[in-house]
Amino acid sequence: MKYAIKLLSVLIFLISAMMVFAQDITQPRCYGGKRLLKEFIKEEMVYPDKALENNTEGTVEISFIIKPDGTTTDIKVTNPVSDEIDSEALRIFNKILWYPAVELGKPIVYLHTFKIKFDIKKYKKICKARGYEKINYPYKPVDNSNKVYAFIDVDISPKPNYSSKDYNFSSFISNHLEYPEAAFKQNISGTVKLKFVVEPSGRISNIIIDKAVGGGCTEEAIRVVKLIRWKPGINDNVAVRTWMCLEITFDIAKRTVAGKIPTPGQVH
Repeated sequence: MKYAIKLLSVLIFLISAMMVFAQDITQPRCYGGKRLLKEFIKEEMVYPDKALENNTEGTVEISFIIKPDGTTTDIKVTNPVSDEIDSEALRIFNKILWYPAVELGKPIVYLHTFKIKFDIKKYKKICKARGYEKINYPYKPVDNSNKVYAFIDVDISPKPNYSSKDYNFSSFISNHLEYPEAAFKQNISGTVKLKFVVEPSGRISNIIIDKAVGGGCTEEAIRVVKLIRWKPGINDNVAVRTWMCLEITFDIAKRTVAGKIPTPGQVH
């Protein structure tokens, strides 16, 4: 009886220690968070023609290791669906940037998994909502290495591609952004600073909030920035993924909003 009690005590201690250990680890997370990642996948996914013809559906699971610097390695498809769908899942996955797992305040090596679901009915609804089935690249050829270049390291930096010649960045922001009601009621002003990747498609991904403003201002800034289509960065006559940053200021005293894209000399 005493032996059984001792054994039970040891087991309880080990389970408790494991729970404490698990709580000390913060899992990896993608840039921008889950909601923006979900939106990016909807914008980026191109269902393979063969999979559509064969009515192939399923969820691809990918396992990978995230290093302390946020880079990924040992990327493997652990739950395949078909060659075509697996390939598309990997194409999308390789565009996602990650914050590493953290243990006791220090980034660590971490084995992680990620899933992408392929559902034909939902995909057709997505295509109808976004207005395209295939990705239209405004400049070709396109770099497929997934390397992300610094703003100052490309030959031609990304530029907004507006639907009207009358727009510049400030006027586009003024015409499309609404002062959040919560911020207005709480008398909140400030400048939202965002950093993101301009993809060769002209869409943006991996949004980082360098400086947030409360009252819904940060969310509104992200919403409007995602409306902009960009001319991609060009390096060696190839469209490349490029880091960009911008600022959107909410001024309640003037009841105005304004935007600014820093020049290369202002980017740190």
